[in-house]
Amino acid sequence: MVRWLRRAGLRILAPLQKNPDNAGFRLSSPETSTTTIDGDVGWGSRPPAMLRCSRCDSDVVQRHPHDDIDCPRCVAEHSHEEFTDLELQYLRCPVCGDEMEHGQRHPESIDVPEWATCHSCRYHWEFRHDF
Repeated sequence: MVRWLRRAGLRILAPLQKNPDNAGFRLSSPETSTTTIDGDVGWGSRPPAMLRCSRCDSDVVQRHPHDDIDCPRCVAEHSHEEFTDLELQYLRCPVCGDEMEHGQRHPESIDVPEWATCHSCRYHWEFRHDF
């Protein structure tokens, strides 16, 4: 009977024990208010963006939101403040590298993405604003 109770107890506790193979697990930032596993808030934490060059239509990566935007195929150069002048193709998940779904909640007042979600790893990013 004692062995049976011990096995039953171990089966109940097994899912609650720390998984040594999952070293990268982080809880989502409380400000994101989502059920995602990982997340960040604020423009400075925005995921890398894939933009369309206004001159040659090539894809241009802006890894950090404050980096200048330089096309690798032509001579087009833009400051980070010109982000909204270029066409945003997608945001790339900083955790798994997949393309993220993104959107705006207030397109009439804010012309940058306000959120992005990766459906592969459940990472979520939110633009911080005071409304």
